[in-house]
Amino acid sequence: MIEIKNEIQNLRKELRRHNHNYYVLNKPGISDYDFDILLKKLQKLEEENPQFDDPNSPTKRVGDDRNIEFKQVKHKYPMLSLGNTYNIEELREFDARIKKLTDQKYKYVCELKYDGTAISLTYKNGKFVQ
Repeated sequence: MIEIKNEIQNLRKELRRHNHNYYVLNKPGISDYDFDILLKKLQKLEEENPQFDDPNSPTKRVGDDRNIEFKQVKHKYPMLSLGNTYNIEELREFDARIKKLTDQKYKYVCELKYDGTAISLTYKNGKFVQ
């Protein structure tokens, strides 16, 4: 159990360092894929060993470099995301989840992702308002 606890602590420390490099320094040290692999490994260990729970674990927090003066607003429409997907089967699973949410026809729109940022803009009569 000591080895597992140490592995969990080491993964948390490593992931925090990578989050800091990515969100604060804007200098990622590893690829998103490699980060996701480490995060999934930590998630699995935490699920299997709940006695080592930590509410500040990188599995329960999101990196954040927003300015404290940034005004948050409620979105008109939810900003849903595909998340991290690495193969066609994960895309099919995503589509199956969406089908369960609605009985209406829908289509997908793919847009360029600015890594680390999500934004929803509102225009009225062709003018930016929010």
